[in-house]
Amino acid sequence: MTGATVLRNRDFLLLWSGNAISHVGLQGARIAYPLLTLLLTDSPIAASLVAFAIAAPGLVFEIPAGVAADLWDRRQTLILCQRMGLAATLLAAAVIVARPPGLAFFLAIAAFTEGTAYVFFNTAELVLIRDVVSEEERPAAFAFLEAEQPIANMMGRSLGGALLGIARGLPFLANAASYLYCLWTLSRIRSRDQATPAPAKATRIWDWDQVRIGMRHLAQDPFARDSMIILAVSNGIIQVLILLITLSVKHGGHATWTVGVVLGATGIGGLLSAVPAARFGNRLDPQRVLTASLWAWTLLAVPIAITSNPLVLGICWMGVGFVGTMVNVPLTLYRVRVYPEELIGRIFGASKLISHGGTAAGALASGVLVSIFGTGALGWMLVVGMAVLARKARRLTAPVPSVPAPPPPTRVPTPPPGTWIARVSTHGTGVGRDGDRARP
Repeated sequence: MTGATVLRNRDFLLLWSGNAISHVGLQGARIAYPLLTLLLTDSPIAASLVAFAIAAPGLVFEIPAGVAADLWDRRQTLILCQRMGLAATLLAAAVIVARPPGLAFFLAIAAFTEGTAYVFFNTAELVLIRDVVSEEERPAAFAFLEAEQPIANMMGRSLGGALLGIARGLPFLANAASYLYCLWTLSRIRSRDQATPAPAKATRIWDWDQVRIGMRHLAQDPFARDSMIILAVSNGIIQVLILLITLSVKHGGHATWTVGVVLGATGIGGLLSAVPAARFGNRLDPQRVLTASLWAWTLLAVPIAITSNPLVLGICWMGVGFVGTMVNVPLTLYRVRVYPEELIGRIFGASKLISHGGTAAGALASGVLVSIFGTGALGWMLVVGMAVLARKARRLTAPVPSVPAPPPPTRVPTPPPGTWIARVSTHGTGVGRDGDRARP
C-alpha cells in the first residue's frame, strides 16, 4: 500500500498534520529551554539540568502512558496532553518575560510538564494510528509518523533558534499556537478507538500488574529487548553530541540562530529517508538495519568531534536524521508484528521507558562530561562508544522471521445430487452418496 493511499484517509491526515505541527512547536521550545538557560546563566551544568527536566518524564511515565494508551480513550488523552503542554509553555513564556529569581528552576518545572505531556501524547498517538488506518496502510502510516520527528527537528529547531534571536519568549508563544492548532484537528477526528475497552479509572495506569505485563512481554523477544537497550545507549550518546554541537557553534562566534539551523538539519535527512522507509520497511532485516545504522552514526560522529564549522556539522546531523528514520520504521513494524495488539501500548511503554532512559541520562550527564573531559576528548570518546554499540548489534539474537500467510483453502466443488463419488480416508477407500461427501 503506497503513501498516497493513506493520505486519502481523512482521520489519519487530521491526526498526523495536527501532531506534526505540535511537534514543530515543541521542538522549537525544546531547543529554547537549555539554550536560554545557557545564555542567561552561562552554565553548561544548568543547561543540562533543564534539558534533563524535559527528558526525565520518560523515566517516570512511559509505562503508565502505555497502560493509558491501552485502556483510555486515546483521542481524549491526546486532547488532555495538548492542554497540559499549552499551559506549561505559557508558563515558560511568562518566566522569560518576568525573569524571577531561580529562573532556571522555573524553566525546569515548565520543561518537565511539557515532557510529561509529550510522553503520554506520543504513546497514545502511536497506538491510535493503528486504529485509524488499515493493516495494509500501516507501513506508510508509521513512516509518516517517523517523519513527524525530522519535520519537527528541521522546522522547529530552525524556527526556535530564529525566534530566540528576535525575542526570547517567542519560541514559547509559537509553541502555544501549535498546541491550539493540534487541539482543533483532534476535535475534528470522527473515528472512535476501535480497540479501546470501557473507560478505566485513572489510578489503573499505576497498577504494577499492568507494568509487569508490558515488561514481561518485551523481555520475551530477545531481539526487541536487546535492540531497544542498544538504541537507548545510542540516544544518550546523541544527547551529548547535541550539547557538543551547541557549544562548538557558540564558541565559534556564530549567531544564536545558527544552532537551530544546524540541529534542524536532522529533519532534512529524516524527510529524505521517509519515502524509502515506507516502501522497504517491511522488507528490511531489522538486525542488519540496526547494525548498519550504528556504524553510520559512528562515522558521522567523527567530523562532529573535530570541527566547529556549521556547514559540516549540519551535513553530519542531516545524516544522523536520515539514518534514524531508516532504522526506526523497520523496528517499529517488527514490534507491531511480534507483540499482541491488545497489549501494544504497554509493551511500547516498556520499550520507550528504556529508550527515554538513555535520552534522559545523556542529557543529564552531558554538561558534567563536558566539564570533566572537554569537548575534544569527549567527542572521540563518543565515537568509540558508538562503534562498540555497532559491534554489539551484530551479535544480537536474530529477530523472529515473518510467518507467511497460509494459502487460502481449496474449495471442493459440490457434486450434483445423486452422484456417486470416491472417498479416501485413513481407513481405506470407500464410496458414498450425496450427504456423505468427500472431505478435503
